[in-house]
Formats: sequence, C-alpha cells, structure tokens
Amino acid sequence: MVLELKDFDVMEHLWESLEKTPDGKHIRYLDGDIEQLWTMGFVDTARVDLVKWKALFEPMKQADGTYLLNHSEFIALDDYRYKGEIRIPFDAMLINEGKYTDEGLDELVDASIAPSCFLAGDKLREFMDGLKADFREPDGLILIKKPAKQRIKEMLDKHPSPLRNLELLLNHMLEVKGEELHGAFERGEIDAVTAQAAMQASSFSSTPATRTEAKAQGLKALQKARKKDKPAEVEGKEKTELRKIRRSRKGMRG
Repeated sequence: MVLELKDFDVMEHLWESLEKTPDGKHIRYLDGDIEQLWTMGFVDTARVDLVKWKALFEPMKQADGTYLLNHSEFIALDDYRYKGEIRIPFDAMLINEGKYTDEGLDELVDASIAPSCFLAGDKLREFMDGLKADFREPDGLILIKKPAKQRIKEMLDKHPSPLRNLELLLNHMLEVKGEELHGAFERGEIDAVTAQAAMQASSFSSTPATRTEAKAQGLKALQKARKKDKPAEVEGKEKTELRKIRRSRKGMRG
C-alpha cells in the first residue's frame, strides 16, 4: 500500500489539536518530545539528521530547558516534515520461502528490509552475512524459511527505522477503523454492501479519519507522551476524499 503525504497540509490542523500554554499562543516541548518526533517519522530523516533537527529548536529553548513554539515557528516545521510515500509495513513473516541466491536476497534487503531498519549499513550487512552463513545450504543457496524470517522480524522489531514507525502507526489506525466499521454493521447502522465497500476503501485506499489525520494523531500523541501512556485522540478531524489517496502493495516482498 502507498499513501502520498506530499499533497496534505496538516500543520494548521496539528496546531489546533495540540495542547497550548495558558496564554493559548504557544506549545511546549521537552527534549524527549523533539527526539521522538524524529524517530517516529514526522521528519524527513533523509534530508534532516537528528543533530540538525534538534538544532532547529535551539532558538526556542527556555531557561527551564523546555522549548516554546509560537504559531509561525510551529508551522515552519512543515519544511522538514516527511512528505513522501507510506507503504504497508514490511512483514518479514510474509517473505516467500525457498532458496535464494546471494544476489536475490540482497535485492530483498535493498527493496524492503533496509528501508524498514534503523541499523547502519555496515551493521545491517553484518546481520545479513550472519543470516546467510547460518542458513546456507550445501549447494550454496540460502534457505529462507520460518527460522530465518523470524530472525529478520526480531531485528526489525528491535531496530525500526523512523519511516517504519510511521508505517506501523498508520497501519494500526486502519485496523482500528476496520473494527469500527464491523461494529457499525453488527449494530445495523450500515448495510452489508456499505460495510464491504468501506472496508475495501480502508484496506486499499483510505478513510478520511485514518489517513489525513494520522500525522495529527501521531504528533499529538507525542505531545501528550509525558502525561499519558497511550496516544491521545485527535478531535475535530477534517475530511479528505478517498480518491485523493492511493495505496498499493508495490514494494512488498513475500
């Protein structure tokens, strides 16, 4: 699945959603909030590394060590926001089982594993070299079955990239929306045809509440993280037509 973020202007909505200081004109961040915004995929990490991202907030730093942002300073963060494609989170357990050449497995790594992993290039190569050695057959090919896939899954669970974190957040929100639709059908609020059509839209296109506002949900959750253990709900969600959003399985291996 692919979600295109570049056409969505979410910053004004985020500003309205986030908790303000008593004067109603600022939001306040801690060091951990700023770093978590980067690790959770809000930032285009290919252009802006964590050091540069943190440096952007230095002019807003207060005497107590927190960071105070007014409206214009917050909206300016849009220049650094990730606006690329979002796909279905790569599932290592869905990798096609069988024997792989080194080149074939390297292709899988480049296309699906590396973008999902936060390990540095040399560390990822070291991991894959170990996996190849452990599962190489006498004929020289690498046998990929459940044990090898489980090892890849555990590595990704331990070292997700910021983009993968964002993909997981969006995917979770789609699953929640699916449960809501099923409940509405069970309660007789929508008929079977409507429920099926809506579920297909949720699975392969999007729904307004789960797509446009996914960024807002994530950012608001980060703002609230120091106060609550789970993400806060985003209120006042705006609607976006389904035809403006597309998702596909391009890029998925397995």
